[in-house]
Amino acid sequence: MPRTFISRRRFVTGATVAAAAFAGCAGSETTDGGNPADSGSSGGPTDSESTTVPNAIQETDKTSGGGNDSTPGSNPDPDCSRLAGDPVPYDGSDTTFVFSFDYIDSWELTEPIVGSRGRTQGITSPVVTVDGERESASIQVIQSADPLSASEVDSEIAAGTEGQYARFEVVSEQEFDRETIQVVGISDTDPSFYQMWLPHGPADRRQYYSLTINTLTSILRLNEDNQSVTLCDDPVHTAAETVRESLRPNPDTTIGEA
Repeated sequence: MPRTFISRRRFVTGATVAAAAFAGCAGSETTDGGNPADSGSSGGPTDSESTTVPNAIQETDKTSGGGNDSTPGSNPDPDCSRLAGDPVPYDGSDTTFVFSFDYIDSWELTEPIVGSRGRTQGITSPVVTVDGERESASIQVIQSADPLSASEVDSEIAAGTEGQYARFEVVSEQEFDRETIQVVGISDTDPSFYQMWLPHGPADRRQYYSLTINTLTSILRLNEDNQSVTLCDDPVHTAAETVRESLRPNPDTTIGEA
């Protein structure tokens, strides 16, 4: 079922704003728009987070009426089936990712952004047409290169999810490399932002690497009240969940060489 948001711009940038807010709760620095893989501070939630929206979804706020003169409901819905497909494995060999994952085969990998603070892998959906405009969605898979200890991870999670001003919650738990890890998000019904810390190394020398999964979309339409309503929710959510739920250790990681 479509979800309603205040404006187009709010949803397109929502995941990035959420990640920045989490970093603020945890006392970490966020990026200011430079190379996302080179920014960050001490291994907190957004050390390697990209604040750049992919070219395919850099759009103006349609609440201003920029180029969209259609009446809501006057045009056909986009062909959301273009975003569906089957899971295929991501090749994480020779990367600093301590994990591998699956992604939907109709989506395309973009050129990764690599820096001293981490690695960002983008995954972009096929383009669909909404009221004459070409729109798409994107998933950003972002790992920090700065490891944390188990106690530091506990502190990061507590800083973002506890207290009077906490804006995040633990939305899920999943198994990774024989450990149960906590997944932090906006809510258990909003898959646009996930944060977790993945274990790596032998039991007596375990380290944890911050992983962020951001989902951005411009597949939207204005309703009668001039509010943006997201379209193609199901395949976009499926694509994001496919990445998260398929996370597994990467035996060929180069993180020890970074």
